[in-house]
Amino acid sequence: MLKSLIFIGLLVSSVGFHSIKGHANAQKPALKDLSQVCEADRYNQPIGEFSVDVYCDDTPIIGPYSLTQRTWQGGDWAFSITSFMWGNDRKSLYVATEGYNGTGKAYYLDIETQTSQEVWSTSPGDCGSVLTGMNDKNITLATIPCDGKQPRNIEITIPKN
Repeated sequence: MLKSLIFIGLLVSSVGFHSIKGHANAQKPALKDLSQVCEADRYNQPIGEFSVDVYCDDTPIIGPYSLTQRTWQGGDWAFSITSFMWGNDRKSLYVATEGYNGTGKAYYLDIETQTSQEVWSTSPGDCGSVLTGMNDKNITLATIPCDGKQPRNIEITIPKN
């Protein structure tokens, strides 16, 4: 019998081999008993490329999320990410991608409504960008030139929510 009424949620996900390899020293056991104490964490498969994310909460869920659907992944912004940055409004996430396997664009994500908007796209000679900071009005990113030349900084106006 669980000692608390806290919802314990599981999310099974595939993680790349390189992600697991880097966490070899922090490997979790193959058997995890959560009946007495819930320990929120990512538990990598001891041999393989999957993981289980454990959530220990009963937080109200907003937008299209639910207790059994806690993640949002998909769209052009979701792969080959060079950097990400949280906005100051608690619902914004900015993501930049590289141009070889990704789109070479930067995106604004409204994580409450699961909507995204492209905010920057590569110019000829650029292979993507890296987010470097923000202030009250602008996001700053550095371009990734394909030819290895110096990156240039670009400021983009923060999208209106």
